[in-house]
Amino acid sequence: MKLVLVHGIFNTGHVMGWMRRQFERQGYECLTPTLSPLDGRRGIAFAAKQLQSYIESALGEDEAICLIGFSMGGIVARYYLQHLGGEKRTKALFSISSPHHGSYLAWLPYPSRAMRELRPNSQLLSQLAGSQESLNGIALYSFRTPIDFTIVPSRSSHWPGADNRVIWRPLHLSMIFSRRVVAEILAGVVQLASVGEATPQAGQGLQRAED
Repeated sequence: MKLVLVHGIFNTGHVMGWMRRQFERQGYECLTPTLSPLDGRRGIAFAAKQLQSYIESALGEDEAICLIGFSMGGIVARYYLQHLGGEKRTKALFSISSPHHGSYLAWLPYPSRAMRELRPNSQLLSQLAGSQESLNGIALYSFRTPIDFTIVPSRSSHWPGADNRVIWRPLHLSMIFSRRVVAEILAGVVQLASVGEATPQAGQGLQRAED
């Protein structure tokens, strides 16, 4: 099973490099695409279609994958799953500090469609929330830190229907450099491989101290 790591706004695939190396050391093949424009000015759907094209070009149309989405990358991954047919091949989505309910920081006056779409109660986020039944059968996880000044409030990363986990890390970006996050993602991937269709139930997330 291949792992696809999706970066956030104002980043490239290189920002996922440390996390990618941790997974590769455990024998997993990883992809870290760069989605452009980097500031999301053409919107979430545009980025998700790039993600779809990248995955199909690299892996064909059938090979099973797990998605790991950081920040906006988690929302891009959701759009790919819920609106572009990605759910047919995806076993799990691990979102890391993703604004499932939006972030008040997205109200900053910046000319990016994705920024507008990541505001609380946006049309896009409402559409995703209303079509989540398409994710049935996919293992869903959401990791967040209470010390997040990019996702405001940090509880916006709490994703109904997912296994929600609180990891204490200083600031937003540090979550993709957390050994605890990597260990818990690896545990989830191993569980999928060993029990097939096992999917966490809502409300089973645990609050865990960071190492």
